[in-house]
Amino acid sequence: MQPTEKLHKKSCLGGYLKAVGGGMGLLLFLLVAIFGSFLLLRGAGAYLIYADELEPVDAIVVLSGGSESRMTEALNLCDEGYGDVIVLTETGEQLEGYEYLNSFDMRIQLMNNGVPSGNILITDISVNTTLDEAVAVRELLKNHQYSSAIIVTDPYHTRRTALLFNKVFADNSTKLIIRPVRSSWFNSRSWFLSAKGWQFTTLEYIKLLSMKLGLEE
Repeated sequence: MQPTEKLHKKSCLGGYLKAVGGGMGLLLFLLVAIFGSFLLLRGAGAYLIYADELEPVDAIVVLSGGSESRMTEALNLCDEGYGDVIVLTETGEQLEGYEYLNSFDMRIQLMNNGVPSGNILITDISVNTTLDEAVAVRELLKNHQYSSAIIVTDPYHTRRTALLFNKVFADNSTKLIIRPVRSSWFNSRSWFLSAKGWQFTTLEYIKLLSMKLGLEE
């Protein structure tokens, strides 16, 4: 074989190996980027979820918004012996298609599920935000001389709920336990696979950032 042919073959082989090496490097980079993004997104979802250890309390508070899963969680907590009084926050909103308040409908549903009428309380103060709810709940617990409560809400909402409630109750000796709904659609490991997950997660981070900047609570 002529020297020039050997050089040509070596050159071709070197080019091939370089191309393969470059392709493998790109593939490895993409795999690392995908895996890193996956971990980052899971971490972002997990950060929003906050939960305290459960113990029996004077009242179980169901925050407004979300789905009926919050009320179901409160009923489950009652059945498990963590409390027998359920508190609803009054939004002043009417049930769609009817002339009575949404809180009235929730009260009826709780009674249909075995909760005595006298064990269902509704805040006197109407609320629009989570901060409003914290203030309204503080006043209700104070008026009824309750010293402990479980606050039930969706998992993605628990971090901000804990921050706001702890702030409002800072000068209060009331024991607060933040409880994420167990049957919620939100899952920290898969929220980014749905448009709904992106919508609620992004909104929560915007609200958390606004709280940090003192713009919104």
